[in-house]
Amino acid sequence: MDNCDKLVFRMQHLIPRGLSSAAPKTTNNPACTIPGIAGLRNQTDALSNTYKEVTFPMTYGNVAAKVWGPSSGIPVFALHGWLDNAGTFDTLIPMLPHNLRIVAVDIPGHGMSDHFPRDIMYHFLDCLLAVERISQQLKWEKFSFIGHSLGGCIAMLYAGVFPEKVDKLVNIDIVRVTTTRAETMHLRLRKTVGKLLKYELAISNGPEKPISYDTAVEKSINGSFGSLDRKACEIMLKRGLKKVNGGYVFSRDRRLHAAPLSFCPKQDQVVLAAKVTADVLIIKFTEGPYFESVEDQVEHIEALRKSSKNVRYVEIEGKHHTHLTHPERIANIISDFLISN
Repeated sequence: MDNCDKLVFRMQHLIPRGLSSAAPKTTNNPACTIPGIAGLRNQTDALSNTYKEVTFPMTYGNVAAKVWGPSSGIPVFALHGWLDNAGTFDTLIPMLPHNLRIVAVDIPGHGMSDHFPRDIMYHFLDCLLAVERISQQLKWEKFSFIGHSLGGCIAMLYAGVFPEKVDKLVNIDIVRVTTTRAETMHLRLRKTVGKLLKYELAISNGPEKPISYDTAVEKSINGSFGSLDRKACEIMLKRGLKKVNGGYVFSRDRRLHAAPLSFCPKQDQVVLAAKVTADVLIIKFTEGPYFESVEDQVEHIEALRKSSKNVRYVEIEGKHHTHLTHPERIANIISDFLISN
């Protein structure tokens, strides 16, 4: 497979800051129902199409989440990709087994979650603390992950740092955090500082100029390089847009368009991969982006096999957001993996 022939688009990494120790708050709104979503099979072992909106208190605001499945179900975190939100799993989750308790999080700065204060930058390594705090609020001692893109990067890091806490790890169209290179780090950090100052100034000067709903859809499709269609955009824009006078603005923090001020070398990630004891399923879409060489991905997967007894890599036809646009292609694979012993 020639990596040069693959579409590579820009991926940013965001990381939530720590949550407070307070218990999560459930909204008073009744459980929401997503219309028009049918299970992959006509059977009774699929999750309901209903969910509850929940917020997790933080020191500066709240993290929003959608909670699916029974309170006694098998605990699973669902983490979305860069500039997406928890809605990215709306078509997939109802096709998964009914005995899962899935908490699909709007990562801070995304969706319905609050933004960081202006003097605090987004940094994806902070999510290790955030996930740990959320799991404590939920009283989860061991759990699994379903992560798409950025969400999969976060899950992979967490599984290496806290291997005893992760049962199963499902990464969708990603293997790990895109590695940084020593020879180009000064350019990357210099560019990031410039962009952050630019966005800080724009935020200080006032709110964004409103756009029409159709323009928001068009921007979302173009930004995904065609992996999102209009229907998928309409699902995610339920959490990704805010209605204002004169139209709409995106709910996400504008500063997310700048890369994080961070280092994540390959060597460190290979060491962490060797510590992962969870069962691992990596689903790669054939037309999705390759953020690094196939050889580097293989090295990481081989490192995972040092401690994990079950590492699977599966290629499925589709683009980067196929889990949302065509969830039936992967629902059975994920279901069988999560419920297997």
